[in-house]
Amino acid sequence: MTMPTIIIASRAALQSVPPSIREGALGVGASKMQTVVHHVFPLALPGMLTGTIIGMARALGETAPLLMIGMVAFIVDIPAGFTDPATVLPVQVYLWADSPERAFVERTSAAIIVLLAFLMIMNAGAIILRKKFERRW
Repeated sequence: MTMPTIIIASRAALQSVPPSIREGALGVGASKMQTVVHHVFPLALPGMLTGTIIGMARALGETAPLLMIGMVAFIVDIPAGFTDPATVLPVQVYLWADSPERAFVERTSAAIIVLLAFLMIMNAGAIILRKKFERRW
């Protein structure tokens, strides 16, 4: 589900490396493999990491495919503790939102807040990784 996003971001990151970097490395005697490993890949890494994290964040919020395809690991029981088995969080939010009891309103709200916090942490991680590995040419 997230592979197209990751592949498109990785391709765009690899294509954004200027040809002069490749030509310069090949001009000083590096092999094609050395050019890719030592020059092209490190320059494309920030875009590839960002695309990966954005693809994972996108998958985190997509409940409909999980409801249609991912019901193989469907667990109906409500988790009583942190280590109890449960279904994925978007499906759990969907199930809790459908429950008429008052206690499920708080659980649904808490699960949505946890989902949003995790999404913000992943996006912040993408920004930090991009800034850490970014190189100017």
